[in-house]
Amino acid sequence: STTKAQNGNPTFLYQVCSTNKTTANSTYKSNLGTLFSSLSSNSTKEFYNTTVPRRTSSNTVYGLYMCRGDVSSSLCQQCVTNATQKLSTDSDCSLSKQAVIWYDECMVRYNNTSFFSTMATRPGAFLMNTANITNQESFMRLLFDTMNKTADKAANSSVGAKKYATKEASISGFQTLYSLAQCTEDLSQQDCRTCLSDAIQLLPRCCEGKQGGRVLLPSCNIRYELYPFYRNLAPSPSPSPSAAPGLAPPTTTSNLGGNVI
Repeated sequence: STTKAQNGNPTFLYQVCSTNKTTANSTYKSNLGTLFSSLSSNSTKEFYNTTVPRRTSSNTVYGLYMCRGDVSSSLCQQCVTNATQKLSTDSDCSLSKQAVIWYDECMVRYNNTSFFSTMATRPGAFLMNTANITNQESFMRLLFDTMNKTADKAANSSVGAKKYATKEASISGFQTLYSLAQCTEDLSQQDCRTCLSDAIQLLPRCCEGKQGGRVLLPSCNIRYELYPFYRNLAPSPSPSPSAAPGLAPPTTTSNLGGNVI
């Protein structure tokens, strides 16, 4: 479960690519290739944004990536490389002028207009763990409380610092709720918290009564599970095999409430 995820290949979750297209031989497409190379080669850091070319024109591409706050630099690099390769080759995306792609370990986004330091909550997607929780009403209360505290913690850092937080809460004597919240580092504290609030407000629509779920937005994302899925915790001693994956295999995420918001 947890350990495997740390050392294995990045896990694709969802992508949204614009129907607004460029052409295969365009300057924009060429600039996009340069952007992808730049993102991949800088992906030893957790967050990076850049513009190609530096001098803005009608063919300028703006792009960034963000890796999950607990992943190693090697896994971050692998994830950004996989994401840019998928965006370059995927038939739905390769000529799109805007796109965002989410993996378990990272997010890559690009656009033909500047979006740096600007909060975006669309397009987005949500995914759920299909297993149900038993005491739904009290669980959802605990989930909102814990997720809001996690969001406060993530947002409460200066611009340019990591906006990432995790938190645990006891559900019962033998169950623990694990939660994670993260924003892109270019956001202000206020914009980060607003983005996370928007994500938290989508939880009932996404994951009411479910044992796990996540909301993926361009500027932030949240996730909760009943097993540890981030790295600053030891793997739980005896995770039940049915709960360990958290998501169905990537091929079926679209049937799991992996809906575009």
